[in-house]
Amino acid sequence: MIKVLIVEDEMLVAEELALDLEENEFEVTAIAISSEECMDSISKNKPHVILMDINIKGQKDGIETAKIINENHRIPIIYLTANTDTATIQRAIETTPSAFISKPFNKKDVIIALELAFNSYNESLLKQKILLTEDNFFVKSGKYYTKIKLSEIDYLEANGSYTEIFTPTKHYTLSTNLNHFQESLNHPVFVRIHRSYIINIKKVEAFDNNTVVISGKTLPISKSYQKSVFSFFNKL
Repeated sequence: MIKVLIVEDEMLVAEELALDLEENEFEVTAIAISSEECMDSISKNKPHVILMDINIKGQKDGIETAKIINENHRIPIIYLTANTDTATIQRAIETTPSAFISKPFNKKDVIIALELAFNSYNESLLKQKILLTEDNFFVKSGKYYTKIKLSEIDYLEANGSYTEIFTPTKHYTLSTNLNHFQESLNHPVFVRIHRSYIINIKKVEAFDNNTVVISGKTLPISKSYQKSVFSFFNKL
């Protein structure tokens, strides 16, 4: 799940934005109204992307705060701003943001910008390579490829810029995001059921309209994936 920090001093705007993001399966780590609150939040729960209003409370504005973040962290920043004057935009450009979104903003524009920023950033950090044979799954780890049998994998879970692989007996963490993993894997037995989950369809023990059960673990099915997921099951 993509973690987002909202830095916005208009609480009504921030709270409405947080609800919109959570409804679209993002995790909002916090709402900060100042540079100090922003940096404190990053230290406690580092986000994957930051939505940064340029005008925030305190002595440092959003652009100055972005400069501090760039010096100490590698987090993509998307500016939310009502300021479109040349001087402000030029200052902001110098911090190399992932995007600008003008206020009042459209919810879909924010979601698209977050997805693009997250995916672009993770592509630049991608270190691992994935190899697939007929029966085995190989993951590059250091000098060697570690073999995982496809038949042993229960499901995969997104964890920000990482992918967690779960088998009945072991748990692996890969330094690649779930979207890239899915593209590299491209195997029919693995089915996307949610923004945060890919399952081995052969491991499903039970299901209803909104969930599947694998190895006793209940996993959610998003509405957008229900039709494709249920097409794999023969219901009496």
